[in-house]
Amino acid sequence: MQCLRSTLPGISTLSTSANTSAALRCSKLMVYEKTRMSLIRHKNMYAPEHWAPVGDAATPSLHGDIARPDFADSDRKGNWRGQTNPSDRNVENNMASYMVIGGCSGVSLYLLKYTLYGAVLLLGPGRDKYAAAAIEVDLSTIPEGKNAVFTWRGKPLFIRHRTSREIEAAKTADISQLRDPQSDQERCRNEKYLICLGVCTHLGCVPIAHAGDWKGYYCPCHGSHYDTCARIMKGPAPLNLEIPGHEYLTEDTVIIGKED
Repeated sequence: MQCLRSTLPGISTLSTSANTSAALRCSKLMVYEKTRMSLIRHKNMYAPEHWAPVGDAATPSLHGDIARPDFADSDRKGNWRGQTNPSDRNVENNMASYMVIGGCSGVSLYLLKYTLYGAVLLLGPGRDKYAAAAIEVDLSTIPEGKNAVFTWRGKPLFIRHRTSREIEAAKTADISQLRDPQSDQERCRNEKYLICLGVCTHLGCVPIAHAGDWKGYYCPCHGSHYDTCARIMKGPAPLNLEIPGHEYLTEDTVIIGKED
């Protein structure tokens, strides 16, 4: 007798497909069983029962010992973070320690600043030394017709390189009509240079050079006019601009304050 399976190719093919499907179902069942047993072995026995397993697909992870909250209001009110050991999660609140360290550091730096400032003042020269200080000026660096401003003993110092026209105007002025009569020779040892303090004798303002009716100095605060020899010509100022003590070392080098 001839076998029916051998004579019907279609039936033989259906039988082979059925066997293959059965084998695939069997392998899937084995994989599912292995996965289920793995989940059981990795289940955290100490986690609260109301938390879901770690991971969206309920698979183990590197942090399988920490329960994953679902961020519900009840969980937030239940203080779920306090249900685990903070030392294990390394989430201790160090804000108080940081504030103490920062505050102490700020106070220490503040005290150190003024300690160093006091030490510098103590070891440095006194105010009397600064007040008696003299400065040396190279007059060749001042162009003709310009007025240079320096600081001497905390006050502005004017050194003016006068032109021949300015010198002539200062010499020909009528001294008898001046409020504080002084000749140009008395005020300028070297006729090319005028050396005076830039402090108005009225209220201590700083005059402007090359301004005013006499193109010498002008104090805009109250309208005092000085000529090219720094003598008061008009305005409320009672005296001429002060001439500090100075000495010419050479024709173009002067030291100011040495005679005081």
